[in-house]
Amino acid sequence: MTKKDKYSLCIHGGAGVLEKENLLAADKALILKDLYASLGAGEKILANGGTAIDAVCAAVVVLENSSHFNAGKGAVYSRNGKHLLEASIMDGSNLKAGALANCSRVKNPIKFAKSLMDRDDIVMISGKNADVLAGELDHELVENSWFDTTFREEQWKQVKAMNTDETFLDHSNFKKGTVGAVAMDFEGNLAAATSTGGMTNKMEGRIGDSAIIGSGTYAQNKTCAVSCTGIGEYFIRATVASYVSNLMEFAGMSLEDAANKAIHEHHGNLGGDGGLVAVDSNGNVTMSYNSAGMYRGYVNATERKLYVWDEEEKI
Repeated sequence: MTKKDKYSLCIHGGAGVLEKENLLAADKALILKDLYASLGAGEKILANGGTAIDAVCAAVVVLENSSHFNAGKGAVYSRNGKHLLEASIMDGSNLKAGALANCSRVKNPIKFAKSLMDRDDIVMISGKNADVLAGELDHELVENSWFDTTFREEQWKQVKAMNTDETFLDHSNFKKGTVGAVAMDFEGNLAAATSTGGMTNKMEGRIGDSAIIGSGTYAQNKTCAVSCTGIGEYFIRATVASYVSNLMEFAGMSLEDAANKAIHEHHGNLGGDGGLVAVDSNGNVTMSYNSAGMYRGYVNATERKLYVWDEEEKI
């Protein structure tokens, strides 16, 4: 691929739950600060000639280490009161990918997913075996309680009291916060990464779209890179991430048109709620969602912007 003179990085920190009256100004300021830091971590790699795959991993690590998102440190509680983490990553230059589901001790799941990309014997691993393999590969392991946060515990108790799970609740009252990033580097290579703690009070063994290549994460150089956030069951059924790519490759649609069709029609018509961020092979970005809002932002060589709703946010 011809070397390009530009780079792009786009991130998200969750969609579907962001009614303005339910987001305190102090909370929003902290969230925006972490989103800004995520963009900075990824941009530093891209601006210095690094790869898109390294950039999306670095951007997601910042958000995994924050307690303000449903990934890593801030992950929600499952039905048995534990944190079960999922992540996936994909390199658009060679279609290599790595993914994991229901791990409970890996501090940064996206790093572990990235380390699976060059293996021929596995793309995806789940459960206790994921934790074991991560340890064998020298990834940092922590006790499951390390992921505890007061906000997520209270949220879990509230959901349990309703005797249901988050899928059937009014999402405006339950901040989610799956995180993800997409990027194009100077070489024109694309990459995507996604990380989550899943649904509050989720059934043991449940796997969402964030762990599934083609549903929550997808990248190929000739079209785009996509990372999704929202109710995973709908993204799985609609194979949203690869659907955007297919619309571009086989229907000749632009990135923006393909993303909007995937979210507002294909996925939305099933009843899905959420959004995606995507970048194409020319470095164009789009951030499409059909929910009340979506934490998101992008950076390139000339600008860096953050959004929660329609207007740009300043920090």
